[in-house]
Amino acid sequence: MHTSLSILFVLTLLGPAYADPPFAGPTYYATMRTAPIRIDGDLSEWANVKGPVMDQEKFFFAGQGMSAAKWHGPQDLSARFKLQWDEEYIYAAVEVTDDAVTEPHGSLTPETDTGSWDDDGVELMFDNDGCGMPRYYIGDPMHHEFHFVYSAKHPLVFDNFWKPQPGAPTPEFVLPDGSKEPLAYPGEAMAKNDITGRFASPPYNGAFAFSRTAKGYNLELRMSLPGARLRPINDGGHPIGFDLAVNDNDAGSGALKQQLHWSQVNGMFWRNCQLFGTLILIRD
Repeated sequence: MHTSLSILFVLTLLGPAYADPPFAGPTYYATMRTAPIRIDGDLSEWANVKGPVMDQEKFFFAGQGMSAAKWHGPQDLSARFKLQWDEEYIYAAVEVTDDAVTEPHGSLTPETDTGSWDDDGVELMFDNDGCGMPRYYIGDPMHHEFHFVYSAKHPLVFDNFWKPQPGAPTPEFVLPDGSKEPLAYPGEAMAKNDITGRFASPPYNGAFAFSRTAKGYNLELRMSLPGARLRPINDGGHPIGFDLAVNDNDAGSGALKQQLHWSQVNGMFWRNCQLFGTLILIRD
């Protein structure tokens, strides 16, 4: 997290309106970009930017049969991420330690019983306008669950997976013991939304790159956030909903082994912006 006298000054200026954003998770203070960032997966340009490290059991998502029970320590799975911004884009750098990086399988199947959520990669969630939207769908330009799927040859990007379907029963995940957990709300159906070929175009205007490392892989990206005021919080900006997860599939098949989750809120964080953390933009 970012700590400086500037944060204390910001908090003093903002008062109660800032102190009570609609999000349940922690807060990340992103500094403004002051030098060029080349989107190539080389994170050396980020050396002086601070960011949280997810290397403890508390960061593991507990649900859908997952937990930290199969975790063998930070060398098995851990991550550090950093964010910056300018008037056009949000920038992100994610350094993943993963002892068994595998090529995608779920993303490539036509059915929705497996997908990008079963592959090695990084999920980024944004509530661009900071409104705390409780649910959002394919085509929503301001509320997102992005999946960036690692591949040495053909990395993929997905954006939002749900569409309204009145009368549909609650989508559920079946656990090994036969019990079920909700995946979404009643009246919704899942559909894969591969935007890899459209990520460079509006509304995303994005660019991303993976690079393989000795310990795992890096992800570097930039993207537009329509509806967000990309200005410092004390100069017309506003809190932005944000969350990040790292998916780990050691086998290269089947369901995930485990998932890191920054906000540590174990409800349906992929469907409800109110379960995100908070992103605050500042000048360093």
